[in-house]
Amino acid sequence: MKTGIFTSAGKGIGYGHYGRCRALKEGFAEKSIDADLFIHGECDRGIAGEDSVITDWIKDVSLCKGYDVCIVDSYLTTEEQLNKIASYGALCVFIDDCMRLDYPEGIVLNGSVYAEQLPYAGKPSQMILAGSRYAMLRRPFWDFDDYGENRSGIFLSAGGSGAEEISAHICRLLLDNTDADIFIISGSKPVDSPRVHAFFGLSAAEMADLMSARLFAVSAAGQTSYELARTAVPSVLFGFAENQRINLENWEKTGFALSVGFYGNKNFDNIMKRALTDIQDTDKNRAMSALGPLYVDGQGVRRVVSMIAEVTQ
Repeated sequence: MKTGIFTSAGKGIGYGHYGRCRALKEGFAEKSIDADLFIHGECDRGIAGEDSVITDWIKDVSLCKGYDVCIVDSYLTTEEQLNKIASYGALCVFIDDCMRLDYPEGIVLNGSVYAEQLPYAGKPSQMILAGSRYAMLRRPFWDFDDYGENRSGIFLSAGGSGAEEISAHICRLLLDNTDADIFIISGSKPVDSPRVHAFFGLSAAEMADLMSARLFAVSAAGQTSYELARTAVPSVLFGFAENQRINLENWEKTGFALSVGFYGNKNFDNIMKRALTDIQDTDKNRAMSALGPLYVDGQGVRRVVSMIAEVTQ
């Protein structure tokens, strides 16, 4: 089963799409299936790995030819381009987060929480795989079971690209409204304080360890929110891109996270302060923590790969 995975990552894009596509590549490898991974964008080779191809496949979608299975995960593709890719004859898997387009026939995959409730119209030869049971996490999160009792500190992630200003602002709010140390994903400390510790370029296993040791998290409502749920780290979530709106709304509905809306909105700081007060309440924190793994059990990649393999038999 010749498989190609096509995504976007890097400067101005972030690495959320790459992370779940890397996870799919590893899921296929677990079943002894090699999958080629193509990345569009200014992507750091140290993050992408030597086994991926960094190229502008969006400009030249003919690179998607010749595969039995073609998986596409990028907000930068147009409906016309996806129809062109589908015309090459492969089983196409379109990874979606927010019903972005009217996808061609094939498999539409949305691993977002409560995505099964979205009104996908569906087509005669289209399969919809939706809901957080299909959340595609990186390999160290698949069988994660290190739920420590003695957690401390705050995990902070403002997104993979262009988040310096947001990180600095939220970091100051945390310094003013908590007493805990802050463990931030950033190339440098956004605020000069002995309570702030910056980490960059962590492996997925190192990220799982860093997250799971924290009492709670403040994070953008993207792919990271699913890893936080898996590691049972209750979270305060904010948005800075429209595609995160559904996650903001639905994670709050689950009870696992508190939504403070979009960064930059009126009263953002006051809403954040109230959320920080709530999540530091011991009973509330424990109740929120217990809900995360109920929604994300880590087996999403295996479910997706098994379904694709079954369809192509």
